[in-house]
Amino acid sequence: MVIDKFGRLRIAVLVPVISAFVATATSICRAQQDVSPSFPVSIYQSRSFEEDHAHTDTTHRYSSEADRANDALLIAGVKTALANDGVTDGHAVVVDCDHGVVHLAGAVGSAADAQRVIAVASSVDGVIAVKNDLRW
Repeated sequence: MVIDKFGRLRIAVLVPVISAFVATATSICRAQQDVSPSFPVSIYQSRSFEEDHAHTDTTHRYSSEADRANDALLIAGVKTALANDGVTDGHAVVVDCDHGVVHLAGAVGSAADAQRVIAVASSVDGVIAVKNDLRW
């Protein structure tokens, strides 16, 4: 490989610039990680954090792509029905489905809201059953 004098000059200039950029970015990231809030976290903020990180640990075992697609359609149908109903507005509710069994997780406002979410999810065509892991 032949590098002319301009190639060496570019390398001589770019390497320190890139190194300085990486060092600066690394120190900024470390500084952001080390910052802890100096104010107490309210109950609302804690609950919001939990809601934002709602998830399910369901393991799916599909024998065909058609089964996977049917579950994806059911998830979309349940999410659409919940959005149209409005019962989950402002709450993080995770909808999952495994072979027609809908799994609901997350947090809602009250026990009555949880029952309403279950009723709405159950009303979607193709839903066999609803597993409820909602909190309030």
